[in-house]
Amino acid sequence: MQPSSLPVRPWTGRFGRVAFRIFLAALIVYCLLWPMVMLLRGSLTGSPFASETHWTLSGFRQVLGDPQLLSNIWATILLSVGVTVGSLVGGTYFAVLATRFQTRFRSWITPMMVLVAATPGLFYAISWAMLANPSAGVVSKLLAAIGIGGLGQWFNAVSWPGMIITGSLKVSGFAYLFLVGPISAADRGQEDAAVISGASRLNAFFTITLPSLAPAYFAIGMLLIVAGIQSFDMPAILGLPIGIKTLSLRVHDYLVGYATPNWQAANAVAVLTMVFVASIVAVQIWLLHGKDHTTVSGKSPPVTPLASKGWGWLIDLSILAFAFVALVAPVAQFVIGSFQPFFGLYGRWTLDNYIWILNDRVGVGALQSTLIIAFVGASVTVMAGFFMAYAISRAPASFLGVLSRIGSWIPATAPGIVLSVALLFTYIKTPLIRDLFGTHWLMMFALMVGAIPIAVRAAEGMIAQISRELEEAAYISGSYPIPTVVGIVARLCAPSLVGAWLLISLWMAGTLDIPLLLQSTNSQTVATYAFSLVSQGEYSIAAAMLVSFLLLLAFATLILFGIFQIARRLFDRPRTAASTKSSLARENMHGN
Repeated sequence: MQPSSLPVRPWTGRFGRVAFRIFLAALIVYCLLWPMVMLLRGSLTGSPFASETHWTLSGFRQVLGDPQLLSNIWATILLSVGVTVGSLVGGTYFAVLATRFQTRFRSWITPMMVLVAATPGLFYAISWAMLANPSAGVVSKLLAAIGIGGLGQWFNAVSWPGMIITGSLKVSGFAYLFLVGPISAADRGQEDAAVISGASRLNAFFTITLPSLAPAYFAIGMLLIVAGIQSFDMPAILGLPIGIKTLSLRVHDYLVGYATPNWQAANAVAVLTMVFVASIVAVQIWLLHGKDHTTVSGKSPPVTPLASKGWGWLIDLSILAFAFVALVAPVAQFVIGSFQPFFGLYGRWTLDNYIWILNDRVGVGALQSTLIIAFVGASVTVMAGFFMAYAISRAPASFLGVLSRIGSWIPATAPGIVLSVALLFTYIKTPLIRDLFGTHWLMMFALMVGAIPIAVRAAEGMIAQISRELEEAAYISGSYPIPTVVGIVARLCAPSLVGAWLLISLWMAGTLDIPLLLQSTNSQTVATYAFSLVSQGEYSIAAAMLVSFLLLLAFATLILFGIFQIARRLFDRPRTAASTKSSLARENMHGN
């Protein structure tokens, strides 16, 4: 079998295989590549709802002449760079603790960071907007209760420092997950040699080990900067009330901030943002192209974590403090705030917020739509991502493999609001699909497109670890390609796929920018509905809405897990019975 080609077998004939691959390629082009072409077309024509097409550059002229454009660019850069630096510092600190030191709470670090990373950004931003509010937040109330209420003015999440600190706490989870691998794999031989020569362990780490990880830090930093440019939830909740507008918010402002949507200007900003992001990615590729950074060393012994000695209590305290600030406090604020009659009025517990949601037709519809999107959309996305990752891994040089690789990265380079505009132009211009506008099915489809990079990255690494020999043995035994890929490769990738499904379902539920332009009054998601409540000042009802969804999601997940376990036992029973009969037959033969 050629390593550069997919294993094939005449399961439907040559024509069927070619037709199937053409269908997959067309699907990838339409879902992932064509929207960007339509976005560029929209920047030159205007509204997707216009019956006549007029080509013009007026949108670009208006945007480039807008005096606010420069402040929008600087706000985007400041937010993305500030959050990236803060998250890299936090991620490095906890990655070093998890890989280099013996601490009492060392085993807590990875689960804690996974939970922080998995928390939807919208939930996190709303929670901190309630928690660190100088006039009505819990922190200011507690400080006022002990007689130092003046300090409460310093704890303000709705500010530049608050937005950067809150974003750094959230993104530290991702930075840790990216950094823990390179830091744990770094050779410590040169660092140990420097310590033996008289240098301190801290000095050796910063002067020897850390510089050797510069390529990894550069790549991760660029990735986080791109993610910061794409951010919409944090600046929409924490920045917009005080007039901070990033490029993503500027696109939204052109569409909903005026009596008539300015489609040409919005599309022009979207295209410029795409070019901005693509330029950063191109710089990263150019700087790292052809460069190989390795640490020369022999076979190293296993690394023994260092004892924390007399200052171990300080490390333990820092882990507990981060867990409290990044996880416990925001969750507690959500739960407590959902049982209060009004935001900022604490002391009287009530279920009125939950009763209000259950009696609201739009709120109940948002819960139902989001559950469907989270389960059905995440499941289809994981399957699609798996097959794309399989094509990338098993046939990297084929047309389908190259197309899958390019298509899996395109949505990752577009901010959510930009991707939403591009998909809107694509869907409105497509017969039949345009009839789904304003339904949760179209929002699910758009969210699936946005989540494809997560699904592909989750499956790609796992598929690379699975030997081709297993598939070749199945083909020799007479199996067909699809049953082999699903029955062997997909089953071995199940742990990674389940983790990707959970992450994607939470991401779909908490993503605000993609469904914002595709919703209608009768079809909303939990994120868009909660955002509308926050915009009206109804923080307590928004908190109750988000808590209700998380409880429903957990309950539905447990039910599906139980059904899966029952089905698995029923499926395994015939094979167990067959193996038992075979064992008894062999024993009888030996006995005779």
